[in-house]
Amino acid sequence: MLKRRKRLPCLSGLVLLAGALLVAPVLAMPKRVMSLNLCTDQLAMTLAEPGQLVSVSFLAREPSLSMLHEKAQGYPVNHGLAEEVFLENPDLVVTGTYSLHNTTALLKRLGFHVEEFSFAQTLETIPGEIRRMGALIGQEKKAETIANDFDSELKAIAARQCGKHPTMIAYDQNGIASGRGTLADSVMQAAGFVNLAAEMGIVGVAPFPLEQVIAAQPDVINMSTPQTAPTLGEYVPRHPAIAALPQTRVGAFVPEGSLSCGTPLVIKAVRALAALRSTMAPCPESAAP
Repeated sequence: MLKRRKRLPCLSGLVLLAGALLVAPVLAMPKRVMSLNLCTDQLAMTLAEPGQLVSVSFLAREPSLSMLHEKAQGYPVNHGLAEEVFLENPDLVVTGTYSLHNTTALLKRLGFHVEEFSFAQTLETIPGEIRRMGALIGQEKKAETIANDFDSELKAIAARQCGKHPTMIAYDQNGIASGRGTLADSVMQAAGFVNLAAEMGIVGVAPFPLEQVIAAQPDVINMSTPQTAPTLGEYVPRHPAIAALPQTRVGAFVPEGSLSCGTPLVIKAVRALAALRSTMAPCPESAAP
């Protein structure tokens, strides 16, 4: 009996410790969040409560990259420097896996709480990224609602499709095409298009010769919105030979910046392409859902 009594305080301590671990995430909700990456900027701006997000990257204000560029005007910006983080002293830093390696490593050594997000390459990964950001900043309910709405709309768009799947190429400056495994490829498929670059063996984002584009004669060529100060590379997808394709629709068919990051805002690109497809391959009345 004496031995059992001696163990009771230990068991009680374990129970109290377990309880503390369960409530710790709630108590530790960060009040000052700093984002150093374009994609985490947009996730954080979508989910954070007023006053919680103290800084976003300077790229968040770029219309060609960020769908929340107007909202970003209301936040202080940073350039991903460790000195900026040190002075701001946030509770949580969110950034991308493929950027700012030196800054990230230094911040971790200094004891900052840093969470890295990989670039979402498919639509299927986006709900998980939304939920993860929501959990990190204590906005789980809001994140769950947004993630569920995103999934539901994708299913609804898929259910409305019938008939043929037009061919498409996402063609950008310097003759770069988005192939298999890219966010653009995932968006095209969800909207009911066949990505010709992926069909022709392109994986990731890679050069796609102009001659091959002309020979393939896709139904649609999507290009980025022309910039006010264009580079020479921007003239490649706007070559006269492309403009002369008789049956090809050429233009910027998705909202500017909508394919830059895997966030819930990507649904706007899917909507736009789905609407385009419905004009090209309308459902017969008997087949309409």
